Amino acid sequence: MLFNSLEYAIFLIAVLVVYWALARTRALRIAFLLVASYVFYAASNPWFISLLAASTVTDYFAALGMDRARARERPGARKAWLILSLVLNLGLLAVFKYSNFFYESVVDLANLFGAGWTFERLDILLPAGISFYTFQTMSYSIDVYRGKLEPERSFLRFAFFVGYFPQLVAGPIVRAIDFLPQIPKPPFVSRLQAGRAFWLIGIGLFKKVVIADYLAVNLVDRVFDAPERFSSVEILLGLYAYTMQVYMDFSAYSDIAIGSALLMGFHLPDNFDRPYAATSIADFWRRWHMTLGSWLRDYLYYPLGGSRRGDGRAYLNLYITFLLIGLWHGARWTFVAYGFLHATAMCINRYFRVHVGGRDKTPHWGWAWLWRVALTLHFVVFARILFRSQSFGQAADVASALVSGGTHVTAMTPLLWGMLLGSFVVHWLPRRYVDGIGRTYERLPIVLQGALLAAAILMMMQVASADVVPFIYFQF
Repeated sequence: MLFNSLEYAIFLIAVLVVYWALARTRALRIAFLLVASYVFYAASNPWFISLLAASTVTDYFAALGMDRARARERPGARKAWLILSLVLNLGLLAVFKYSNFFYESVVDLANLFGAGWTFERLDILLPAGISFYTFQTMSYSIDVYRGKLEPERSFLRFAFFVGYFPQLVAGPIVRAIDFLPQIPKPPFVSRLQAGRAFWLIGIGLFKKVVIADYLAVNLVDRVFDAPERFSSVEILLGLYAYTMQVYMDFSAYSDIAIGSALLMGFHLPDNFDRPYAATSIADFWRRWHMTLGSWLRDYLYYPLGGSRRGDGRAYLNLYITFLLIGLWHGARWTFVAYGFLHATAMCINRYFRVHVGGRDKTPHWGWAWLWRVALTLHFVVFARILFRSQSFGQAADVASALVSGGTHVTAMTPLLWGMLLGSFVVHWLPRRYVDGIGRTYERLPIVLQGALLAAAILMMMQVASADVVPFIYFQF
């Protein structure tokens, strides 16, 4: 069920009506939301519910087992329960997301030595959101093991945490330590919070339907499908457009998820902070998909030793972390190469920050800010070639077309120019201007807010693609 569909609008309205009717009965309202969340997830494929349920049951009992083992001072048993949780979660992820990748890699490696094997793709469907809810449940088990979080005794509340529908398929990645305490509290939404929710849903739909999908259909897909037909300038513009498309598409999902949850009184973490205004690659990863970055920092990079064991170990840990980021995005070697590129940039950034330039003291504006933003942005833009390409061959074709020459620009219409340039300009505006518009909307009478949102949605329906376009991160 896609956020940018009429089906989801009807679903959300129905859920809100019933949920607030049950607001005074804690168990019933949570049970209803759990059922609604499973209905939402089953809309893609009912069989996927079994995997979600398997992770839920395993981590619920693993946490209780770790708690009992701690009380009885049995560290070995406590670690065994953690290992069970990690093995099952990562095992499901490996089987359903990476089986064909591993299988094809083994076949290719064997054929290098003359084996003559033939790769036949296994008929395995990728469950929607498996990367997101796997990391979410793993963080719960790890936090219980570390003693940072008491295990949730109510299976109902825990199952609701895992399956809550707004963030289930494409994030933000929510941690139990932040979300579980919200569940038993009586739901409350102030007028300003409701306005904020409507604003986020409206702006998310605008990002997805008006900007991301338009850039994809009218420029990005054409450039990547047949790069030889375009000049170098058009390829570059296509890369700029894809870079903005990915941001608009993914941040739109997060906006709608956060807004939908806020209408029920639940607070989800922010996931983006104007990433293309970053002044270094490290700054970019502090602003882009923040819940994934903080997850990998806390549950992988720091446990590996972070930067506490010298430069060599810090660089190794960065490569491990970013290669995992690449693989997390998809089962392709182009994603691995994408992670390797970003790891290399992070290591270079760390070397200059620690050994050459000291701590980053970049001003918020001026030439120093401008050239750093431009350098970081263009690294991100060119790395997106690997991120978007289905193979190294396609990436090579795009890169070759980028440097092959030619400056004619015939693929760009005035609307495309306006969409592309306007989105970057708004992205780089000082935060107070954009936030000010949102705060003005939030202070309007609720009836006027609803009318403006409805009018905006009707307008977006006029410019939307004929078919509802899935969000990019659904494939991850």
